[in-house]
Amino acid sequence: MTAEHGGAVPYRRRDLAFELWNLRAVLPDAQEEDLLRIKRRQDADLAREREALAGLWSGDRAVLAPGHSYFADHPELAAGITVSLHLGPYQFLAEPWLDAGLEPVIVLNEIARRSFQPSVERLGRRLGYRGRVEWASLAERGFVRRMIKALRDDRPVLVYLDGNTGRDGSRATRDKGMRYDLPGRSIRVRTGLARLACRLECPVHRVALAWDDDGAVLWEGDPTLRWTRRDDPQTVTRLLYDWCFSHIMRRPHQWRYWAMLRTSSSCFRSAVVDPAGVPTGLREDFQRAFFTCLERSPETVRLVLESDVEVWAGDILADLSRDRFYPASGLQDGDLDPLRDGEPTLAELEEHHGRAWVTFHGLRLCLLGMARLGGG
Repeated sequence: MTAEHGGAVPYRRRDLAFELWNLRAVLPDAQEEDLLRIKRRQDADLAREREALAGLWSGDRAVLAPGHSYFADHPELAAGITVSLHLGPYQFLAEPWLDAGLEPVIVLNEIARRSFQPSVERLGRRLGYRGRVEWASLAERGFVRRMIKALRDDRPVLVYLDGNTGRDGSRATRDKGMRYDLPGRSIRVRTGLARLACRLECPVHRVALAWDDDGAVLWEGDPTLRWTRRDDPQTVTRLLYDWCFSHIMRRPHQWRYWAMLRTSSSCFRSAVVDPAGVPTGLREDFQRAFFTCLERSPETVRLVLESDVEVWAGDILADLSRDRFYPASGLQDGDLDPLRDGEPTLAELEEHHGRAWVTFHGLRLCLLGMARLGGG
């Protein structure tokens, strides 16, 4: 299937498969047309953001006024932890603190810091901010101590909650994080921020930014929370992510960090993904039958896909029909095109891919339940 996307080059269905899979984590009933509608709204928001930034560079600061008003109405934001997410014009989050002459600590992973820091500092010089940002990269040793020191000095700490990584990266999030259930998938989330908030008994503010229907920046906050050392960090973590995903589900077209779902999905935990190679315990009778067909009737026996199958970056073989995931073991996504385009015979597959491919990948697809052998 193809569908038009704002006059651009039509999307192929397979180009959208991963994005639709991700969307269904928060909206399980979403269909392809829902995804395309969201993508069109994303394009409109990006155009709006480019226009707003261009205005800032030319001296029009109207886009910043809502943040200044919100900050003036909530003086408690000057200290404690403020959690937010990559929603809407999230880049403007720190601006009211800087305008007020404060020095917020922004906590983020190293990849995000390298892209975010230069643009924030350039804009700060352009606007003549009175304050400055201290960057706390999760890749640096001692970043937690820096957060603790800032909080004890009554300095603000800003955290994008959906960053969801620690010093040891996304793999540790998947393997060691706390399970958190979304409507369409389970992910793993970090509890470190909640443990810190409980340990220090500091205020935690929740603030999200979004574009409203008129193209203005909308600042939305919820009452400040405060926990003690007697509180359970896992319960606190769930409460914070409930808040985070309530905003994402309301405005999925404005969320800018969908990759978070993939990097933290429980199905990609090391303990869940099968080890490389054909899994153990395969049915020997089916193997014998497969090789018999390959030797005696390759011109009439066909290999038929039974699932919506993709190969994703990171050597992941994805059975999207069943939400099961395996190492690709050398299989490429393009290798599956003959199976998607029809029901090739074993002989046709052998001519196209070679005998080794058929005897390994063809058999493996059947044993994993993604394909079957069919008659003439």
